[in-house]
Amino acid sequence: MKKSLRLLLAVAFTAIFGMADVSATQWYGFALYTASGSSVQNHFVCFDSQNPQELQTVSEEFPIIWAATYLDGYVWFVTQSRSLCKAPFDEATQTIGAYETVVPALEQYNLYISMAYNPVDGMMYYLCQDSQYNTYLKRSSLDNPSQVEVIGTFGVRIWTLAINDAGQAYGVAYEGGNLHEINLNDATSTVIGPTGKELWYTQSMAFDSETGELYWAQFATTTDHGFYQVNTTTGEATSLGEIGGGTQLAGLFMVSQPAPPAPVVIDEIYVEGFTAPEWGEHPDFDLEVASDAHYTISEVSWQYYGNEIYGFLDENDYFDREDVSYVMGITLQPEEGYVFAEDVTVFYNGDASIFDAAESYFIGEAFMAFTVMYDLTDPTAGISEQISEKATLWPNPTTDILYLDVTDGATVSVFDMTGRIVKQQRYEGKVDVRDLTPGIYTIKAEGITDRFVKE
Repeated sequence: MKKSLRLLLAVAFTAIFGMADVSATQWYGFALYTASGSSVQNHFVCFDSQNPQELQTVSEEFPIIWAATYLDGYVWFVTQSRSLCKAPFDEATQTIGAYETVVPALEQYNLYISMAYNPVDGMMYYLCQDSQYNTYLKRSSLDNPSQVEVIGTFGVRIWTLAINDAGQAYGVAYEGGNLHEINLNDATSTVIGPTGKELWYTQSMAFDSETGELYWAQFATTTDHGFYQVNTTTGEATSLGEIGGGTQLAGLFMVSQPAPPAPVVIDEIYVEGFTAPEWGEHPDFDLEVASDAHYTISEVSWQYYGNEIYGFLDENDYFDREDVSYVMGITLQPEEGYVFAEDVTVFYNGDASIFDAAESYFIGEAFMAFTVMYDLTDPTAGISEQISEKATLWPNPTTDILYLDVTDGATVSVFDMTGRIVKQQRYEGKVDVRDLTPGIYTIKAEGITDRFVKE
């Protein structure tokens, strides 16, 4: 019987995993106003930078807040009545808990419209606005937050404030919607360039602490608002989508997420219960892995194809066609926290020798798939013709004794269908094969090679 093993790369799966993976960032802010009047109003909410339309509440209802920021496990904010407060941020649940008042009233007559912490000097900075819409820059130490220092008054109405890890400050001015770089020592500002957007009352900006990029929750009208990434070199604002059905967001901030642990690499896979296909047998679907393995078999399939022939096999079908190739496919999935190595080795019933892993599998982020192809031929086909054409051995089939057309003393070797020698002797007029199990064998002796069937 001819049996050839060839391995195919499962390239069809590249259509699934060929796209680049774009990681998302989780953002938070206070929903000061929603055009739809939804239940998120006056709550802290979060959204994904890839889908700012979808908001989730992460706090109970809070008093009206115009300015907020995040620092060391707490959300700091100033209410409309100028109370400085803080609320704990639970990293495990990504929620904001009950707040406490730190300073009952920072000062009178000014509205706090934006705030940001400067990691360089350890001070909290505030943008404040009076009844004439003049904008002030102020700051205080969190060790003594009630003592607020007035740094100066801007020449334009700056309505946002964001400070990066290097202590560089930026804001957008009401006049012209230009991005400004802000001098935190004297409240002067330098125009960088137009954002291309208009402003109305509360805005909020913040830096992504992981990438250093500047983001803006812009609001002008119920039809002009959204989430933007802002270029700090040109001022250009690039839209990332609308924030939750027209939400005016105060106190935009992000919380750095802890890096997930590195996945455990699986470099060996063990598949049990596998039997290579035999002519006239049923396909084997009942493969399994060890109970303590960190991967599972999600699918086992058998297919056949040939010249304009293609189909799937089920457990009631037989391997009984010579005009097709049979293909076994196995798909495995790792547990969460585990990945397959690129040079993983697959063991069938503990044996990896029949399988060249480097050419047979495709690795995706959540699965491994490989295929093995078999060509089978009917082992009994042509035996009668063989005997009539060259009577080198007889009787064939046989149950006990086999005679060969060789001289006495010749070395006789008998092989099973895996190529293993199962009998070897000197020829002395006959070969006794009664100890062989029924099947098909190959015999070699004195320059002849032939097959016989032991019944």
